[in-house]
Amino acid sequence: MIQRIQSIWLLLAGVAGLLTYKLPLWHGKLQDGSVKKFMGPESLILFTLIVVTSILAFVTIFLFKNRSQQKGLALIGALLSIAIVGLEFFFVEDYKKGLNLVENSWQLGAILPVLMIILFFMARAGIVKDEKLVKSLDRLR
Repeated sequence: MIQRIQSIWLLLAGVAGLLTYKLPLWHGKLQDGSVKKFMGPESLILFTLIVVTSILAFVTIFLFKNRSQQKGLALIGALLSIAIVGLEFFFVEDYKKGLNLVENSWQLGAILPVLMIILFFMARAGIVKDEKLVKSLDRLR
């Protein structure tokens, strides 16, 4: 059902994915004073992974009748989020190679996939808790 706590965690994970798409991942200031930003859509692989993970979070909300499938998809979402973090680091480091940077910093968009990992695991924990509750109620019947 929509009112379960794991639905909220999955919704927040999907929103965090969409914000990862919109917000800059990295920000750097060059020696000439110009500013460079690295956004998620600049890499096709990263963009695709962000969109797929966000859609997966939203779709998983509505699979509440099949808890085992929902639990598996939450784990896959967490693993995809881990892949996003790794790819972000790889692509940003590759992007920085040819630039004469004075200063650079990671932005909020780069932190959101870490939040997605936490939210997917929290949702998975809520699903496991629901499964235990249903099994205990079945024993009482």
